[in-house]
Formats: sequence, C-alpha cells, structure tokens
Amino acid sequence: MSADFVRQRISTTVRKLVIGESPTAPVATWDPDDPNPIAEDSPVRTVHADPAMFVGGVRALLFQTLHPIAMRGVAEHSDYEHDPLGRLQRTASFLGKTTYGTGAEANEAINLVRSIHSRVEGTMPDGTIYRADDPRLLGWVHASEIDSFLTAHQKYGGTRLSPHECDRYVADMSIIGSELGV
Repeated sequence: MSADFVRQRISTTVRKLVIGESPTAPVATWDPDDPNPIAEDSPVRTVHADPAMFVGGVRALLFQTLHPIAMRGVAEHSDYEHDPLGRLQRTASFLGKTTYGTGAEANEAINLVRSIHSRVEGTMPDGTIYRADDPRLLGWVHASEIDSFLTAHQKYGGTRLSPHECDRYVADMSIIGSELGV
C-alpha cells in the first residue's frame, strides 16, 4: 500500500466528516456580476483549499476554549455535544460560502450567523451578561481562526505564502469579520 493511497484514503474520510456525504465536491461559484467579498485571487482561497485547514480548525477551537465567555455561550447555546459532526459541517459550509460562493451566498451565510448570534445571550456565574454578537467576543473568535488557519497553512500546507500574501490573507479575512460584527 503506497503512501499516496493512504494519504488519499485519509483525505477522503476526513472530507466526508467535514462536508457530509455529498456525492459531488463543492465548486467555486464565483460570479463577476455578484462577487464574493473575498476576491477570486485572494490568498484566502489558497489557505482554505489546503488540508492543513483541519489542523488550523482544531487549533482555533482550542484557542477559543480559552475565553470563558465564548465557552459558556457554546456550552449553553450549541448542540456540539449531541451533534459534533453537524456543527463541524455547518462551520465548513460557512467557510465554503464565504470563501468560494457568490456574493449572495456569502451574504446569506453571514446573515444566518448574525441572526443566530443575535439570539444568544446569557449570564456568567459572576452575574456578567454576555451576548454572542459582542464585537469583542466575535473578535476573539475570528482572530483565533485567522491566526490558526494561517499558522497551520504556513507550517503544514502544501505551499507557503509570502509575507505580503500573509498580510493580504489577514486583511481579506477581516472583511468577513467586519461583516459578522467585529
């Protein structure tokens, strides 16, 4: 059994876990008449297409768990414990639409997340009120993702971005963060 065979088999299995059992791979639906906020030539597309995103995603989740309010919100308002694969697939769908979809698809995904976040609020044990649409909390989550995806790509990805491309990755991902309310 060759290393390429094993690598392909693992890749196929992980892909099914992340995007589900869809028989066809998602395709970029770039439409020049309805452009995505992420430009077609953006380094975001390079980073998000690489399998190193899986490592980046795990790293981002670990970083996000360090924020007590983020964790409280997830624990009280998410179904991740009962449906972890569904949660992963919804996150992957959001990233796919905001990276590769049309402007309408990206906006629909962003508006869905904003709508969900607008309904998530609670109280910390010390009485502090939290809201999932708090720009500081969103900033922590988004910065954790940006740093983790880029770090994983630079360390484990098939190619390396130049310093300029890294800066552009952060700037382009910040567009999505801004639209989410950061």
